[in-house]
Amino acid sequence: MSTDTKSKSQGYSFLITTAAPDEIFTPEDTSDEHRQFAQSADEFIDQEILPELHALEKLDRTLLRSKLQKAGENGLFTIEIPEEYGGLGLDLMSQLVVSERFGACGGFSVAYGVQTGIASEPILFFGTDEQKEKYLPKLATGEWIGAYGLAEPGSGSDALSARTTATLSEDGTHYVLNGSKSFISNGGIADLYTIFAQVDGKQFTAFLVEKDTPGFSCGTEEDKMGIKSSSTTTLSLEDVKVPAANVVGEIGKGHKIALNILNLGRLKLGIGAVGAMKLAIKQALAYGIQRKQFSTRLVDFPLLQQKIAAMLAATYTSEAIGYRAGGQINANIEEASESGETSFAQQLAVLEEFSGECAINKVYDSEALDMVVDEALQMHGGYGFIEEYDVARGYRDARISRIYEGTNEINRLFITGNLFKRVMTGRLPLTAEIQKALTDGGSATSNGAGGAALADVAEALASAKRLFMFVSTMLSRSGDAAGMTNLNEHQEALAWLADVIIEIYALESTYLRAMRRIEAGDDEASLHEDVARYQMAISAGRLDRAARALVDGFSSVDSWAANLQTIRQIGTWPRVNQVEIGRRLALAAVDVERYPFEVFA
Repeated sequence: MSTDTKSKSQGYSFLITTAAPDEIFTPEDTSDEHRQFAQSADEFIDQEILPELHALEKLDRTLLRSKLQKAGENGLFTIEIPEEYGGLGLDLMSQLVVSERFGACGGFSVAYGVQTGIASEPILFFGTDEQKEKYLPKLATGEWIGAYGLAEPGSGSDALSARTTATLSEDGTHYVLNGSKSFISNGGIADLYTIFAQVDGKQFTAFLVEKDTPGFSCGTEEDKMGIKSSSTTTLSLEDVKVPAANVVGEIGKGHKIALNILNLGRLKLGIGAVGAMKLAIKQALAYGIQRKQFSTRLVDFPLLQQKIAAMLAATYTSEAIGYRAGGQINANIEEASESGETSFAQQLAVLEEFSGECAINKVYDSEALDMVVDEALQMHGGYGFIEEYDVARGYRDARISRIYEGTNEINRLFITGNLFKRVMTGRLPLTAEIQKALTDGGSATSNGAGGAALADVAEALASAKRLFMFVSTMLSRSGDAAGMTNLNEHQEALAWLADVIIEIYALESTYLRAMRRIEAGDDEASLHEDVARYQMAISAGRLDRAARALVDGFSSVDSWAANLQTIRQIGTWPRVNQVEIGRRLALAAVDVERYPFEVFA
């Protein structure tokens, strides 16, 4: 496979390159400054949020707003906002570290995420100088709370088909907005809303609307299944006059704002899920250590130890892919700015380049979170079903993660569809790499591991990439049935292929992170080896299922048997003793009574 340096700065390059461990960013690479931000966030959460969590769950809007303002006073909204607008102007990684810590706060993490993400980023990336000067300082300090109005009652995943209208006044001084929005986070407490509407019924455009504007109102709070400490309402606009100066970006270019902001939101959502996973693990261990059955602690039962091991592997991998993607985005932004200050347009271009990796993070981490909180609740037995135990809240809060920032179904279609578009337009030389692999007879290996540490995982990763190349080729050769020429008519192919792509990124990121610790001579290197092998076993099963589904669904009658035999040959995965490894991982977690790979402890 290619080792071209340029290709490694491209999105999806992990499919065609052989990354070395020192070429990626891992949680262990975070700086002292990053860790100080994590500590500040932890102190704020411990002092201000956790003691009030039950009250916040009753959705006291006054309390929620005051806690958000307190977060602003503590500088937790200022990280990405430039200094000239009252912020610190720091890197994306600083924000990701803090977003992870807030992930343990359930609904409050949603309110925090909106304020630092979709409430401020449209102005930050697309606003005029006047808009930035007027609004960003207020959002940075928490004086004003922000919200984002995209979804409507009749449009969920098809958000760009909004029916809310905007009509320019005869004198050209303002637009008149009419329509409604739904599922608006921070809806009931915000001062400023980014509202998307169709100018003249056909030009999708973003507007800044202040809460006291006549004709603008928010509905009652939605009675949600989870994230109850966040405000979620409908919005109503009846002849709302918005100054023409409050148009964000260009008329008819609102999709650029919506889609680009989603890229960053998906990455932050994935990182936040990691924080929630770590809390669920801590809760499960605390209960499992003190609770006995048949005179034995729950954590000493082998079957429950395997649950703990699976939870640890999911969290380790989610952490690995989040910090890898964040680090790659940071590195590319810094590279773009070597000749001068990075423009917001350059930052957006980098985010678009790695939009596939952002979507992968969203899908993988949200589904990993669901598994982790489910197992944490299961370890509590009947008590897990009682609201008195916080694990029940975590279970409810987790479910929304697979829905917002684009459903996981939409994200899967995006991951593969976006890849195909890049291949067809020549942005990514995937076709050449596939042809090379087929010419070489599928003998490529990953990372040149040989007899090195984790050589078995390296070989499994090479097999996974060969599997991807084979099923991609199989789909391309089956004409329309492949979805290559009719993508929307064969969504199953896109989704199953996305699963293969996601699992390759997950396994490779885990492998590279573990190798970094091994090469650094880390005291816990053997534990990193264990988690990498445990993840290999999990990934192998998922890769097999996805590849088999593709072969069964998209092979002709004549080619099915041969295709099935090929994927079986490729997918001859190394042996993993999950029994021994799982028990070791669980005992390591029990020893410290938390996630044992924590770097911010």
